[in-house]
Amino acid sequence: MAFTIEDLRLPRRMFLKRAAVVGAAVPMAGGLIAAACSDGSGGAEAAAQVAIKTTTPGPDGSGGGAQVTATATQTETAELADWEKIDHDHAKGIELFLENIKSPLTRGKGNVELAPRMENGVKVWDLTCDELEWETVPGGFEKGRGYNNMISGPILRGVEGDRVRIHVKNNLKESTSTHWHGLLIPNNMDGVGILTQPEIKPGESFTYEFSLRNAGTHMYHAHHNSMDQVNRGLLGAFIVEPASGPRYQVAKEYVLVMNDSSLGYTINGKGFPATDVLTAKKGEKILIRWMNEGLMNHPMHLHGLPMQVMAIDGYPLPAPYLCDTIDVAPGNRYDTLVDCTEEGLWAFHCHILSHAESPAGFFGLTTVLAITA
Repeated sequence: MAFTIEDLRLPRRMFLKRAAVVGAAVPMAGGLIAAACSDGSGGAEAAAQVAIKTTTPGPDGSGGGAQVTATATQTETAELADWEKIDHDHAKGIELFLENIKSPLTRGKGNVELAPRMENGVKVWDLTCDELEWETVPGGFEKGRGYNNMISGPILRGVEGDRVRIHVKNNLKESTSTHWHGLLIPNNMDGVGILTQPEIKPGESFTYEFSLRNAGTHMYHAHHNSMDQVNRGLLGAFIVEPASGPRYQVAKEYVLVMNDSSLGYTINGKGFPATDVLTAKKGEKILIRWMNEGLMNHPMHLHGLPMQVMAIDGYPLPAPYLCDTIDVAPGNRYDTLVDCTEEGLWAFHCHILSHAESPAGFFGLTTVLAITA
């Protein structure tokens, strides 16, 4: 049976001991991702519902990360052995992730492309720096800072040779500035508060204007109290295509901005199970643009398929290479292509496993590449 996104489902009750065992399955090409049967007694259905709060480990390993709240029966929580509790929590996280594919589990979506307006041949964007409550995982709200009230900030996209103008309005309670990471621009537009420009004080604005000289995958982010401001979400992607036309011919493009520390481990402002799935049809080629705005290295590992590394920091490699794990250091950007040759749900996660999985299941820097027929 061919696997389709519509097949994604998991049961509400999983790995119950004695009272019942789950009855459902996820069809896959050549097999099942999960299967079980029920004894039909209905005992678990009648059990009182209680809330389980699963705390994801914080970046320092202290367990101070965000909480994911799920419901379970008293039978589940009272009678599960340690290994069964681990199984149960892993399954619940995957169930939530699959639910998130069909309907978002969290409020707020970042990394949305922002179209410019044209003023006398200049591409113009308006950005605001905002304080916000950002939901990184279901029920887990953090005090974030974002451009245009989103984390990651809006994707800006231009072409080599474009003249661009970006108005930045500071709605924060402290000063800021915006740095254009990787772009070749005049020094007075580089965006380092006090060093290259006056800091943008609360309530004030600053206008950046320059020409796009180098194609590639770039970023923008705060560069004033940046340890706090960037790690709380003041960051975004700036994509510049070559003047000759798009560098890659692909079916889909994904822009994945990683962060850690203040908001936990996130991809585009969300941690598993709220991370977005990557989807493709069998036979398609997709482009993944990786960016690391955090404080830690994140070796991202794709199960089942290789990635072809085409460019680093916007600069094409003379000899692209294949790998299944790409170590994205803070500040780095990588362009990778994936030939989607195998159907299935392929785990995609940081292989510093304390950033992605614990006894409570997957969290943080984890997503899935779903390849369908």
